[in-house]
Amino acid sequence: MIKENEDKLLNSDLFKAFLKKDLNRCDFISQWLSAHNVPHSIVSLAQKKHIIIKYPAQFYDKNFKMKTLTAHYDRAPDTQGANDNSASCFILMNFAKKLCSYTRPHNIKIIFTDGEEAGAAGLKEQGAYTLGTGLKKLKMDGDDIFVFDMCGRGDTLILSRSGIFGRDKAKTKRLDELHKRAGLLAQRACPNQWLSMLTAYSDNAGFIAAGLFAQVITVLPRKEAETLLHCLPKEKLTGQNKTAMGELTDMVIKNKKPPQGSPFEKIIPFTWQLMHTADDKIETLNSEAFTLTEKYLTALAENYL
Repeated sequence: MIKENEDKLLNSDLFKAFLKKDLNRCDFISQWLSAHNVPHSIVSLAQKKHIIIKYPAQFYDKNFKMKTLTAHYDRAPDTQGANDNSASCFILMNFAKKLCSYTRPHNIKIIFTDGEEAGAAGLKEQGAYTLGTGLKKLKMDGDDIFVFDMCGRGDTLILSRSGIFGRDKAKTKRLDELHKRAGLLAQRACPNQWLSMLTAYSDNAGFIAAGLFAQVITVLPRKEAETLLHCLPKEKLTGQNKTAMGELTDMVIKNKKPPQGSPFEKIIPFTWQLMHTADDKIETLNSEAFTLTEKYLTALAENYL
């Protein structure tokens, strides 16, 4: 039944409409949420518009962790942004509707963020940085934040180690604890269908810089993920010579595309090489990725950690 529903999501006219290049995506999401009676508000910060969903009080139990789920709705210019990040948004929109029918606490808030792509111009330009600063002032720095990015292509859930990998362990203790909790949920939701590995930063960069703790969730085809994982070092290489492995790590963290003809073309996941290009189209997506992400979201809502 879940797979049938995800097939319908991926192939729906609504999702295809969401990919139109001239669409006001903030208005689209807000109008859809209103049509399905999902309580939300639009908050403008530093010329970015974030859509915040908070459910009535009966859906929250303060004895357990609060969970904030995010997906950025902005995309690279002149692209459908099918995987980056339309798929995650669409999955999260439908999950937001589903949460309205719960009969017990799920401790979830949802934010559709604006300005993730602006982070390329500097971390403080990223919408998540200003948003995170505001959330911290609201005493939400204790929340577990899960950032869903590029969740529309593949068969393996990836729990990113960006923000943890290569950094001082004393500074990453709480991020590492969140990563372990995320892994426990992945094992419950989709055993044998998840991996922990380094990826590029997403909105977690802005949240972490603002003093919050955020875990990126993404999806890759298993073969692509394992090819990269096999080539990555266990820990960041220290100040020795820049080896090929060090170059690869830098390329992953900074989301660099391998030069044409480079041996890295066969190592960097093809899914990531589609990012920010005109080839990031609906035809590259698969319903299995939608199903996998839905399973993880359900685990987040139905488990207390």
